[in-house]
Amino acid sequence: MADPRTTVEVELGELLLQGSGDVEDPVKDSVEADIRRVLEMRHHPDALALAALTDRLLTHCITLAAGVEEIPPAERSVRGAAVLETWTQLLADGPEDGPLGPWSYARHLALAARDMLSALNDHQAADRGAGAPFVGRSGLPPLTPESP
Repeated sequence: MADPRTTVEVELGELLLQGSGDVEDPVKDSVEADIRRVLEMRHHPDALALAALTDRLLTHCITLAAGVEEIPPAERSVRGAAVLETWTQLLADGPEDGPLGPWSYARHLALAARDMLSALNDHQAADRGAGAPFVGRSGLPPLTPESP
């Protein structure tokens, strides 16, 4: 009998694009934590830690790129289109040789992951009609989306 985990195919990009909440939040939390970890680094981590972090970032980028690619090109933001080009270039080039190459590559992956996540969040917000978080009113305080 076949293992049901191998017979069910999940389109990760479509799942992220739909914004189902239950699956999406832990994925986004994990991505955001790794992005922060890389972008807040002040010193180079050891080679093993950097390799593990780069591997996680590559996995995040693959998943997020699938989500951004699911956005119809006509609806894709400039950021979404640009980050897909950046992602393609990062995959083609890989890390540079030298002491800064792997560290710089991890930082570029983190920036790409951040932009992909933003493109997905912006698209989901536009789909929900929540394009602007506040509405300005002359002489009155702004309305929040939760206001009656």
